[in-house]
Amino acid sequence: MNSDIIAIEAATDGACSGNPGPGGWGGLIIFEDNSELEIGGSEQNTTNNRMELTAAIKTLEKLKNYKLKDNFKLRTDSKYVIEGYTKWIINWKRNGWKTSSGKSVQNLDLWQKIDQLRINGLVMEYVKGHSGDKQNDRVDKIATNYSKGISLVSYSKESESSVDFFEKNAPSEIQELFSRNELLQKFADKQYLLSSLELSDLLGEENNFKIKQYLLFEWRNWRMIPKDKKYWIIEKNES
Repeated sequence: MNSDIIAIEAATDGACSGNPGPGGWGGLIIFEDNSELEIGGSEQNTTNNRMELTAAIKTLEKLKNYKLKDNFKLRTDSKYVIEGYTKWIINWKRNGWKTSSGKSVQNLDLWQKIDQLRINGLVMEYVKGHSGDKQNDRVDKIATNYSKGISLVSYSKESESSVDFFEKNAPSEIQELFSRNELLQKFADKQYLLSSLELSDLLGEENNFKIKQYLLFEWRNWRMIPKDKKYWIIEKNES
């Protein structure tokens, strides 16, 4: 244990593109000296509940390395995690890890893992998702990026180091364009499917008509290709 650093709060979140589908999880630990630790990861074929649980498990594993302040809170927007951790596990264990109806507990491997990682005095606190809570928004972004193939390292460090340069030397419009093109490159490389809403958020409202009609179109040096009138694939226009 690192007794020199005191952790004062943590936040976790999970995300899944499709359920099941590619998923990601994110965690944030805040320390007394105002330093922070962000963690995250992904799985190719998973569910939202498994990602929420994994986020809590990975964060609890990290917290074992630090001294925690009294009444330490781990904040999450998953009532599934909170109810399971604080209530359901008690009855499941009493029933030999079976539900009240005698069925096997879903995600048993993760529930048993999180039960082993319990920390005395730790409180799980519910926070409403997408409500403007700063910490929840951050772990949501980490989890969502991982679910789309954008790692914590590449997003937080490589991209931000590039943007730092532009923040000092270019107008805001150019900074935004640069960041947008970086994201397009990542989606094209990974061939991830985007919904119409996600593509509209990425490109801006001027392309809404084509997106709504699922029409193939080009934006700068990128080609937007509709798939099954449900998703979009981004490809580099080499012509």
